[in-house]
Amino acid sequence: MKRAFTVTALFLFLAALAWPASLSGDWKGAFDFDGNSVPVVLHLAVKDAGVTGTIDGLPSSPTDIKEGKIDGDTITFWVATDYQGTTYKLVFKGKVTDDEIHFQFGTEDGSWGADLVVKRAS
Repeated sequence: MKRAFTVTALFLFLAALAWPASLSGDWKGAFDFDGNSVPVVLHLAVKDAGVTGTIDGLPSSPTDIKEGKIDGDTITFWVATDYQGTTYKLVFKGKVTDDEIHFQFGTEDGSWGADLVVKRAS
């Protein structure tokens, strides 16, 4: 019994170490903007608890991910994008579940926001 517990604990520990790196890759989804579905692709690269990469589909694509972090099942970062001649800082906060990430994102000042669900691209 003690051996089974030890093996299970070791497996869970190793899985937890590997989990953030498994977020690396491409993630596809779409969000609603003024009644239109806007497709996006996140290209994530994860090392330790840091996240880098780009997002395709925003007005100024590709857009570099800035200050990306993973803390448990939460991923956060921001991007700068231009819309109608104005640069906006969009702040992303997501929860990771299996092969999906559920984001809430929006302007830094909170004047606009949207939900975005991305799934691992096959």
